[in-house]
Amino acid sequence: MEIGSLWRLSILSAFLLGSAVAQQTADAPFRPDTPGGSHAATDLRLLGANPDGWLFPVTQLDKLLPRWIQFGGQFRNRVESEDGIGYAAVNDTYDLTQLRLGIYIQPTKWLELVAVTQDARIFFDHHNPSTPPYQNIWDIREAYAQLGSSTEGWIDVLAGREIFSFGDERVIGPSDWLNQGRTFDTARVDLHHPGIKISIFASSVIVARDGAVAHHIEGNNLYGIYSSFAHVIPHATLEPYLLWRVAPANLHLSEDAGLGHFSEVTGGARLSGTWLQNLDYDVEMNKQTGSLGHYTIDAWAGHWNAGYTFKGPRFQPRPFAEYNYASGNRNPSGNTWGTHDQIYPSSHDKMDFADQFGWRNIEDLRVGVDEKIAAKWTLTEVFDDFWLATKNDAVYGSSGAIAISAHPDATSNHLGSEIDLIAEYKQNQHVTYSFGRSR
Repeated sequence: MEIGSLWRLSILSAFLLGSAVAQQTADAPFRPDTPGGSHAATDLRLLGANPDGWLFPVTQLDKLLPRWIQFGGQFRNRVESEDGIGYAAVNDTYDLTQLRLGIYIQPTKWLELVAVTQDARIFFDHHNPSTPPYQNIWDIREAYAQLGSSTEGWIDVLAGREIFSFGDERVIGPSDWLNQGRTFDTARVDLHHPGIKISIFASSVIVARDGAVAHHIEGNNLYGIYSSFAHVIPHATLEPYLLWRVAPANLHLSEDAGLGHFSEVTGGARLSGTWLQNLDYDVEMNKQTGSLGHYTIDAWAGHWNAGYTFKGPRFQPRPFAEYNYASGNRNPSGNTWGTHDQIYPSSHDKMDFADQFGWRNIEDLRVGVDEKIAAKWTLTEVFDDFWLATKNDAVYGSSGAIAISAHPDATSNHLGSEIDLIAEYKQNQHVTYSFGRSR
């Protein structure tokens, strides 16, 4: 099966209105997106000192207000140009804007109320729709209450609508590259101690509707335990997890292919760390069992990444190699469902920068290099080679939905190759510019 080439140019500039991007990367052993890593903004406030002297109206407003009430915000603009949309002679160039505004009320140490609104829009588009995930005008992004502190004590409880960011977001994340992003309605308990965090949650993903308040679908639920242990293995973080995903037969989700009642258990773990200071590694594998209609689920996936940073040269190059695998359905006429379910990942740049493939029925070999060419500049060059795990199953897009159906006359598993060139300029802790091209 051969797929036509696609190239994409994107320009990203993020202006944080009084907010450093508070990232959940304390346990990450190397820079996010190299590739892999949590990068979601979990707090829009500017916390601590402002060494850059970057003054925003929101920052000034927070200085005038009592400490127990604060505001934060973020604005992002991205221009994208695509050729070969849908593997056809279709081109489009468009502008994506994303504005988030949040209010944080904390009258005591043990109680915090958070509300974040988002306005996501698309302009100048001709072929991509003015609907989610490109456009969702003025919706509720987050609205939750937290009892207890996430940094003090050993337990806190959250309930409401919030983003999820676990590990490097390969299984559960907010998909922040999308203009709309992803949130969950959830009840969650976090147990924590220095070096240990265990999150226990019951949740349902939000399905956006442009022009209306988004809501979850009743019965489409995800339950889980996600843990993180920073001191079990020297210079590494171990993250075991257990997830249970259920959906009734009448929902016809892309993940269940309309085959009936969905009950899936995913057990897995991620191990990331450094060895001899310069070598970093990131490994994640999971196994899935359960039932889908009359099928028995038997699927698995793995991610292996290793890089070496040369700290002597001025550019500090970091060459890396990566292999990704996700099983496919080898015998569609049998009683076993072998297509791996990628669940709810932040899928951008997890397989490829052009976001053509998801973690389903795929083999991906990646090699590349990161270079710090100046104090504020980073360059990344990546080469991917893609194969289907089995040609009896479909090609799945980054969303997890079928991009190209399986063809009985397919003679090869090879999908094609991709080359990515990415540059990032960090003006200060508030403003970042990114430029990328993928072919």
